[in-house]
Amino acid sequence: MNSNIRLKTEKTLKTEREDVRDWVLEPFNKNHLFSKPIEKKIQPFLNDQQTQKKLIPSSFRDISSWYLRLAEDKSLNYTTYPTEELSLSGLYKFWYYETAHAIMESDDPAGYRFSMRDFTTVSTMLSFGWMNHADRLAETMLDRWDAQEDGNGSISWESLPQYLPWLSVKLYKAWRGSDEVFDFEPKDEQLEGFHPLLKALFDPSASVFGEALIEAANFHVMGIGTDDYDPVRDEEYWLFPVEILAACRIREQRGLDIPYVEHPLFDATPLGRYHHPFPVPRDDILEKVLPLYAKVTGKLDLKV
Repeated sequence: MNSNIRLKTEKTLKTEREDVRDWVLEPFNKNHLFSKPIEKKIQPFLNDQQTQKKLIPSSFRDISSWYLRLAEDKSLNYTTYPTEELSLSGLYKFWYYETAHAIMESDDPAGYRFSMRDFTTVSTMLSFGWMNHADRLAETMLDRWDAQEDGNGSISWESLPQYLPWLSVKLYKAWRGSDEVFDFEPKDEQLEGFHPLLKALFDPSASVFGEALIEAANFHVMGIGTDDYDPVRDEEYWLFPVEILAACRIREQRGLDIPYVEHPLFDATPLGRYHHPFPVPRDDILEKVLPLYAKVTGKLDLKV
């Protein structure tokens, strides 16, 4: 194993352990992302079904961020797989997009927009094994791209490469058997170290796919950073390689073997390893808010 890969993984892990622990322990963050959205936005809406209606999506996004940080802390600092926290984060993130879409479909879109980078969340749904949620979310994303003034994708590869989102698009297309080419879509080989993952996705040889996993993991680790041109610049994905886990899920859906491979990225935290699908959780807040939101917007489909 390349020593640079190992060193960068260890450095990232050390930094993330400290940053996430400090973040979770700071009371302001819980109040801002969890307590405040419930008290200031969700509760008034439950009272009259109108107050803060336009802010319900952003409150769901905030709550999702809170649960994700708890999941990261549990994985990084307690080395256990955070099924409950991760699934709640994913569920709230999913309904953020769906409720925001409902608002965008109304006469008052409230400034909500989806960017190209949001498509990586489809890979997150796939990594969970939530295939229906992945399907629904992809449809929502693609619908918004077509509706938005600058079209689907909106950013050319040459202007600013978007590795994880475009890989997620290509993985989704492979899963659904689609040969559609979207505006601004890069060629497979432009994804560089992720390209072998696409090529080997449905290869009958588990060893060939295993080699592609290692190449993708190498590219992922060396692409971690905060600059615009870093392939993996969203911190939540640094040690949670949803694009690689999504590829494994899609391959499994095809009935193909997934090899066990060792790599610092996969071994850094429990979030790096492939897991069996976990159930979609139930949540009291969502069970109260979503039916009312569907009723007052007339745009929200609760069947997923």
